[in-house]
Amino acid sequence: MKVILASKSPRRIKLLKKIIKSFSVVPSGLDENQIREKDPLTFALKAAEAKARVVAESNPEALVIAADTVVIIDGQVLGKPRHREEAQAMLQSLSGRTHQVITAVVLYHKQSERQLSGYESSRVTFKLFRPEEIEIYLDRNTYRDKAGAYAIQEVRSTFVEKLEGDYQNVVGLPLRLLRRLINRFQEQTTQLPISGFRLPAGLGLAQSQDRTFEVPGAYPGDLVEISYLPSAKPTIKARLLAVVQPGPARQQAPCPHFGPCGGCAFQDLSYAEQLRQKQNYLLEVLQSYFPLSYRYLEIDQPLPSPAQYFYRNKMEFSFGQADGRVYLGQREKTRPGGRRPRKKVVPLEICHLSTPLTAKLFPLISRLAQESGLPVFDLETKTGFYRHLVIREGKRTGQLMLLLVTTSQAELPRAAFREEILRAVPGLTSLWWVENDRLADVVALEKSHLLYGQEAIEEQLLGYRFKIYPGSFFQTNPLAAELVYARIQAEARRLRTQSALGLYCGSGAIEICLSKAATEVVGVDWDPANIRTASENLALNGIGNVRFLESSVEAALPEISLGTYDLLLIDPPRAGLSPRSLKQIVGLKIPGLIYVSCNPATLARDLKALVDSGYKISRLTPVDFFPHTGHLEVIAYLNL
Repeated sequence: MKVILASKSPRRIKLLKKIIKSFSVVPSGLDENQIREKDPLTFALKAAEAKARVVAESNPEALVIAADTVVIIDGQVLGKPRHREEAQAMLQSLSGRTHQVITAVVLYHKQSERQLSGYESSRVTFKLFRPEEIEIYLDRNTYRDKAGAYAIQEVRSTFVEKLEGDYQNVVGLPLRLLRRLINRFQEQTTQLPISGFRLPAGLGLAQSQDRTFEVPGAYPGDLVEISYLPSAKPTIKARLLAVVQPGPARQQAPCPHFGPCGGCAFQDLSYAEQLRQKQNYLLEVLQSYFPLSYRYLEIDQPLPSPAQYFYRNKMEFSFGQADGRVYLGQREKTRPGGRRPRKKVVPLEICHLSTPLTAKLFPLISRLAQESGLPVFDLETKTGFYRHLVIREGKRTGQLMLLLVTTSQAELPRAAFREEILRAVPGLTSLWWVENDRLADVVALEKSHLLYGQEAIEEQLLGYRFKIYPGSFFQTNPLAAELVYARIQAEARRLRTQSALGLYCGSGAIEICLSKAATEVVGVDWDPANIRTASENLALNGIGNVRFLESSVEAALPEISLGTYDLLLIDPPRAGLSPRSLKQIVGLKIPGLIYVSCNPATLARDLKALVDSGYKISRLTPVDFFPHTGHLEVIAYLNL
């Protein structure tokens, strides 16, 4: 297909040559003043589209590429200056400040009436410069055809203090975006039935001749329309264009925000099918490590979560801000294989994973933040105040803890937040203000202030009480955790356990639940806060046969003598066991072993090492701690 660049800009011509060897240049001659649009992004998109369509009128067979770049300061668009005085005023307004540069790109083919568009955004901070420096630059007389009166390649060393984002975008043609749009233009479409599914990514699988298509958002039984870039590879990534005929397992998601929100992935898939696919996934990862014997492993059917919705006792929400409005939500969903830029926050009215109280809390706390006049933290500029709302809720006790997470760049209006929240949620147990200046998008409890109530909330599991502080590790689905702890308790009784050792004990929930099934229980964890909470939980429940050690697993295991314990309980992080700790565990030759894992892949890897060292897998029990996600908890029972 013939390609035309609808621009005479030498900068765009030079950039386009990097990815397209042969193309024609046909300037549109468009007068951008005829576009009446105040919003800068909409203006740039409309201008680029208008340029493409003007050129395509006389070149209907060609793929026309058009772009429009705008410079934005104080919400105003700085276009191309009409004369030197206007250019001088533009540069003076940019001096010592940060401005935004947006380039909209449009691809248009008139014969097929096909159009694709996108945009890239960057932030440029100028140094504070003297009037004579502006005059020296203007004397070059290169400013007239440039938005904002400058070219980044001409002023980068003298004017620019910092550039955040795509440099080529500021030059005038973001090539990464253009490549994606060109690939999209070359895509083919077809309709195929979905015959398989791949977790944890959540990819529907369609077969056509000798090729497999991976389709995010498609489920087994669906007939779908997809688009894809032709390739000789056996596996091809595809985009879901439409569900032509839904499969029997597809359902209407109850959450109004499902889709854009990144909080969960499979609300539109029946729960029975979710469990079936998780069982299949467990078999797949086991097969990769036990290719000859995986079929002979005794694997229970997955235990469903007692609650499919509102099951999480801890969830973090982000503050967002758009068009002057402050809101709470989750980061947007990124499809597998997609770009991972700074993901925007999707506004939420309610969260079906957290608590029904979110319907009341989200608008209230958003309004209070808005009325305070303090800005939301910006991950790009690293400035702003409001960052996260963390909700922790005892599902058995109903106790509620809220953590307002901000930077330390201002003072939270404590009285207003405390009084308004208590009026809306009179049963609130604990309210914290947490200051966090980490640059990453994480909740770090750097400095905490108790604004109301108790320092901790309580949860109950199997009749035991547990304290949960702002930073406590506790299973996020306590009702499902009860199922696991009851089975661990039963296994310890079956083995007539005398002495049990728990590794990665956290706040001691499993070890305390084992106190009635074993004569002695010892828990090990590296985090001092976890050990303090675990010890407090012992006192809270009046338990005398459990103790906790503050130590890394690798440091604690060499101090243990052979024959000290007859049951080992392992509940590691998602990364599983380190090679060193695996070697130490094998050397202790503890006859009974229970491995609780939230990551089937690392579990299968570690089970292979344990089996190779003499252990035998007696049974595996999958438990769904995480409905509507690709995650799965598994209990593995082993013995020597």
